[in-house]
Amino acid sequence: MTPLRCQVNLRCRAKYRRPGRLSLARRAALAAIAQSRVSEPVALSIALTDDEALRQLNRQFRGIDQPTDVLSFGGEQFREGRLRPSAPVTTARPPDEPIYLGDIAISMERCAEQARQGGHSEDAELALLVAHGALHLLGYDHDTPARKARMWQAQARALAVLGLAVTPLES
Repeated sequence: MTPLRCQVNLRCRAKYRRPGRLSLARRAALAAIAQSRVSEPVALSIALTDDEALRQLNRQFRGIDQPTDVLSFGGEQFREGRLRPSAPVTTARPPDEPIYLGDIAISMERCAEQARQGGHSEDAELALLVAHGALHLLGYDHDTPARKARMWQAQARALAVLGLAVTPLES
């Protein structure tokens, strides 16, 4: 998929802005989306924020009152990179209007901590978290060993496009 077929909307809290960070997040999202079999134009949003924002979202939407590294909201229209035949994408949608995949929120505090624990850069961890979130929006999951293996393979391929090899920390 070319960048023209994927719109990535980025927001970053001022304290987490660094040269090249938003570009990296965009490239990681595009690399993950390139792992799919989606030919329609798509769009997604990414917010780079803090532990408190992720804690609030995690509490509100998952009933877990603690911060987490990444949350994805969406993905119901897809199953492992393919648009579900029963997806509610209507024919009334103009052909050039993208399918909205959903939203990704990332805690940059968790990102920094996990980079330290994993022995790699914050940029590498950010790319991993963005790719992971984008794959969730594409209907990938890690709720069974087989699905986890497929998601981790897609994640590794996306990171390889960026020249990275990052192993996710197991929780």
